[in-house]
Amino acid sequence: MAFRDHHTGIVDVGLKGTPPTEVQKAFDRARSVMIYAFFDYDLFVVGEIQAFGAFELALKFRLNGHGGATRGTLRNLFDQARKAGALPPIVSGSIPIADPVEALIVLRNGLSHGNADVHTPGMALDVVAACADWIDFLFPKIV
Repeated sequence: MAFRDHHTGIVDVGLKGTPPTEVQKAFDRARSVMIYAFFDYDLFVVGEIQAFGAFELALKFRLNGHGGATRGTLRNLFDQARKAGALPPIVSGSIPIADPVEALIVLRNGLSHGNADVHTPGMALDVVAACADWIDFLFPKIV
């Protein structure tokens, strides 16, 4: 893959909704890291973690009206968002990985709690794109 192709793939994954400026900046930071990861694949995981952080920040804004500290874990934020109707409810009886939001929690926890994984550009781009989609879900484009 040429750098131009890599760059184009990352540019194509952007927020299309209307998130708060802080969320947009956090997500743009993830995309910047992804660009530099072309030169050091270890940075793909860093970009993914930053994208998860932008999604978490979006949840805080959606639930609290600000990005400040909240009590509890990311799991608590997801549960609160589901109870508030900000995220779709979990499908009863489904295995966690079958639910797209639950799958993100599993991926995020796997990266955030330490591992030696090196992700490919495609794997990392899928994670960043999923975070972008959920941020857009929380803050859809105003028509």
